[in-house]
Amino acid sequence: MMNALKKYDSAIWVRVAGTFLTKVAQFMMYPFLVLYMTQKFDASVPLITAVIGLESIAGFIINLLLGGLSDRFGRKSIMMLSLAIQTICLISFAFVDSLLLFAVLITILGAGSYIFFPAADAQIADSVSVDIRAKVYAMIGSAASVGVAIGPLLGVIAFKQNPAFVFLFFACVTALYFLLVWWKIPETVQNSTEEQELGNKHLFKISLKKHRNLIYLTLLVIPTSLLSAQDWSTFPLYLQGKIENYEWVYSSLLSIGAIAAAVIQIWIAAIIERKDPRKMIFIGYMLAMIAAIGYALFIDYGFLIAIRLIMVVASSIYTVHLNKFISTWAPGDMRGRYFSIFGLHWRVSEAFGPFIGGVLLSSFNGSVMFGFFAALLFVSGFMQLKLLKNIR
Repeated sequence: MMNALKKYDSAIWVRVAGTFLTKVAQFMMYPFLVLYMTQKFDASVPLITAVIGLESIAGFIINLLLGGLSDRFGRKSIMMLSLAIQTICLISFAFVDSLLLFAVLITILGAGSYIFFPAADAQIADSVSVDIRAKVYAMIGSAASVGVAIGPLLGVIAFKQNPAFVFLFFACVTALYFLLVWWKIPETVQNSTEEQELGNKHLFKISLKKHRNLIYLTLLVIPTSLLSAQDWSTFPLYLQGKIENYEWVYSSLLSIGAIAAAVIQIWIAAIIERKDPRKMIFIGYMLAMIAAIGYALFIDYGFLIAIRLIMVVASSIYTVHLNKFISTWAPGDMRGRYFSIFGLHWRVSEAFGPFIGGVLLSSFNGSVMFGFFAALLFVSGFMQLKLLKNIR
């Protein structure tokens, strides 16, 4: 145990611990936020979901326009700024009685929280050697999976007792993360005057022509996150028409997936660490396509568990290798910007994934919906493989 702790820098363990704690708190809050807000503010579900959607919209705009913040001002300072903004907003949630004020706060929360991840991922790329980088990203992913598995179980109890506790607990966890970053994570960007000028240049704009492959790569990742977005939107509706006790089936599949990801992600990363990332990413796409086809076919609960595990393996493979690929490919003075633009695939899928899935599910059926996503993954997998082979 001690040897494992000593093998990695303390900054890595701060990221692992911080990711675990914030994911627990995050998934204590978000699965129950719509229900809480509809009761608290006596508002319709469409209005409440639109308000919650402001968080992703703000994150998309900030990532698009200010993705290079950490390249200019440093990884550590931007991570701390993000955590400070989140802490203040979360504390405020506990005392807000106005839907309008809540909407303003959740917009600020989105803008603040989404500047964290490009800076944090770039910090890992700056400080961790290439040979163990995939394993480190897998460790962080595993910590997130454990948090996702635990959070809803605690949240359903906490929200029934006192919703304000959930917000304040999330705020305390975020504040603790802020202190750990300040104490243990070093600044990895030491800009000279010339580099500062480059940072200013890249802060608000980026040459689409010069960096077009980054745009293409990001667009081709969108099908993976579109499929993932169905987990918390259309998937329970699909199950509702297929199986009894669909709520239990849905929650159990999420928990099984999260636990499996926590257990196998680091192991998978260790196995594929030195493999060709282009081939590994392609294999991940094809496995995700198989999972989508499996959901479309739907046989029984045991079959769904097997498909869920295939999806976990697929996600582990392409997520770890895509992060590693971006970290080694991005220019040193633009790592934050590259991770920020790459992360836009999540913002796009969060905004449009539920809508696309909902239209296909309501107009046709779940089999057509998942078949559509399987086709997208098949086409984009081959296109991504060709693109990655052409990137030097």
